[in-house]
Amino acid sequence: MVLRAEAVEKTIVYLKEVDVWGFSDEWGPEKVLQVFDPETGMKGVLVIDNTAMGPGKGGLRFAPTVTPLEVFRLARIMTWKCAAAGLPFGGGKGGIRGDPSKVDKTAWVRAYARAIRPFVPSHYVSAPDIGTGELEMAVFTDEIGDKRACTGKPSELGGIPHELGTTGYGVAIAVIEASKLLKQYQIFKTNIRNLRVTIQGFGNVGMFTAKFLHEQGMKIVGISDISSLVRDPGGLDVNEMIDEMQGFNTLDAVQSLEHFPKEEIFNVEADIFVPAAIADVINNKTVPTLLNSGVKLIVEAANIPTTEWAEEYLQKENVWIIPDFIANAGGLIGSYAEYYGKTEQDAFELIKSKITQNVRSVVTKAISTKGVPRAAGLEMAKQRVRRATLLRRGVPPMIPQRLVSK
Repeated sequence: MVLRAEAVEKTIVYLKEVDVWGFSDEWGPEKVLQVFDPETGMKGVLVIDNTAMGPGKGGLRFAPTVTPLEVFRLARIMTWKCAAAGLPFGGGKGGIRGDPSKVDKTAWVRAYARAIRPFVPSHYVSAPDIGTGELEMAVFTDEIGDKRACTGKPSELGGIPHELGTTGYGVAIAVIEASKLLKQYQIFKTNIRNLRVTIQGFGNVGMFTAKFLHEQGMKIVGISDISSLVRDPGGLDVNEMIDEMQGFNTLDAVQSLEHFPKEEIFNVEADIFVPAAIADVINNKTVPTLLNSGVKLIVEAANIPTTEWAEEYLQKENVWIIPDFIANAGGLIGSYAEYYGKTEQDAFELIKSKITQNVRSVVTKAISTKGVPRAAGLEMAKQRVRRATLLRRGVPPMIPQRLVSK
């Protein structure tokens, strides 16, 4: 089985270099635009997956590994994420292929914005992602000439920056709500505050997830990032760690704690695992270790952190997974608040309300149907997109099929 899984995942890696058109289905993608700027050398891609519910919403990723298929997969997640959250947006995603530390980042973002301008904001609304932040969104907005071009802008431009931790806050709410439900259904036997949490990734999302969970009294027993792992079975003092980092970007700056190889995050005994880094980290190699650590709940803070094979295997082992498009929608919901001129306080209140409601919906439905949260969430999202599609075509979606056939 492991050999077969390795073969499947090697195939997936290969397919990441393949164009996305072969992956089209009834949902999209509606538009795929590959762009190049000869002056700067910028290579970019824009995928507008589905606009049935509104303009495609999704961040701009800037990394040397960006591929059209990766951007497509992320755009599809945004289709389901927007629909599941009940927001008037569709799914989209932007990508620039390059190392932002080795090129003129501002010039490349401007070149990308200039190339896709005809589709912004009528068909696509951008936001920060890996390699981009509020500064790049300010540049993007300036080049497009419309403040509706993106969200996650600096507050001086009327934005609600992702640096406030909206995504991490939403993930923390998902962890807490899922834990309460699993405790209610006696899947978790211990008090919520005694549950042990490990977090892979300590960037904006992982850091704020850890911070909010720590402030709610949950026990963070292990955190890793690109540099190393820190752990404490009694619980880490996350706020002290953040203070000790003093603006440094990696956990290596925390000198008060012993450091271990980052890969050992999967070995740390825990009840809850939060992947908050990159895609496909929960795979055939890491699943056995994760199971041995005692994890019973995974809350996906990163996009696509679990391979399809790994998710199916974990489900057979009775591990609950709150999928990315439900758990990490906090940034998106904050973007919605910004887009419609709401305040930062409005954004956080809306995040708590929507993510609490959605986690309850998918978990309770999964339990009642003996299914899984991802299937329950996808069904909810697909129903909303399908209904919006029918309405745009002038077809009343609630008319029973027996009447339509007559």
